[in-house]
Amino acid sequence: METLKKNNFTDYTISIIEPWIKYLETIRGFGTHTLNAYKRDVLDFLKFCNNEKHNFLAPNKQVIREYLFNLSERKLSRPTVARRISSLKNFFKFLLKDKTISTLDVSIFKSPKLKRNFPKSIDSNLVTKALFSLIDEKNDAWINLRDRAVMLLLYGAGLRISEALSLKKKEAPRGDWLRVLGKGNKYRDVPLLPVICDGVKDYLDLCPFNVQEDGPLFLGKRGGVLSPRIIQRRVENLRYELGLPSHTTPHALRHAFATHLLSGGADLRAIQQLLGHSSLSTTQRYTDVNETELLSLHKAIHPRS
Repeated sequence: METLKKNNFTDYTISIIEPWIKYLETIRGFGTHTLNAYKRDVLDFLKFCNNEKHNFLAPNKQVIREYLFNLSERKLSRPTVARRISSLKNFFKFLLKDKTISTLDVSIFKSPKLKRNFPKSIDSNLVTKALFSLIDEKNDAWINLRDRAVMLLLYGAGLRISEALSLKKKEAPRGDWLRVLGKGNKYRDVPLLPVICDGVKDYLDLCPFNVQEDGPLFLGKRGGVLSPRIIQRRVENLRYELGLPSHTTPHALRHAFATHLLSGGADLRAIQQLLGHSSLSTTQRYTDVNETELLSLHKAIHPRS
């Protein structure tokens, strides 16, 4: 295949990429942010091939090496490079399956090795301190109760912030279980603590707006949809005011939910189900956290250390 002329490049590449994106969306259930990232990654590679006059439908090791060098020159981080290679591998596997191309050695798409990052948890006493401090804040009482309710869902039920803020009023936690729509448009049921249901009820009782049953459960200051950034900033403020660890974020509350359950003896498979992880290997990172903490504790208190 000849190298594409620049004026035909965009239309042609979009026609090649769109069936793959449609497949990821409808069959694999990928979310909008993931789809946009995958599309950007592959378009970046195809533009590189077009500029360098490579046949992008038949890349080889040399082409991939040149592309990796190009990414390095642009000073992209290792995680970003690894994601781009992963996107390319996924894309070309689809082309093979779809018979757009007949043969390709996908082993040429080798990602750089990444430093393994463990999820960072927060001490349960610090979480409690943060939650209770919201009651005494000078903001409007209903806003304090709203933020507290969101944080209770993150720490008490292990929800992602996107999952908590996508809840509708008719889905407000009231009983023993909550059905959550997570990544990949997959539902999961999570058990609820009474304090979570009470926290959401307290917020709704004081909310000055008429929250519609089909509308968002959590509203912003002016009655619109609550932005995740509002909760992120609130947690940042708590971190500074209360001297919480530097890794204290809304997502760290979800990590704390998992590590505290594991420390209490919960089964790893059960935690996987509660968190909505598609792979057990993702959940197993929390066992690494516990082992690390155990080693630190052993070194700190053993008389021969």
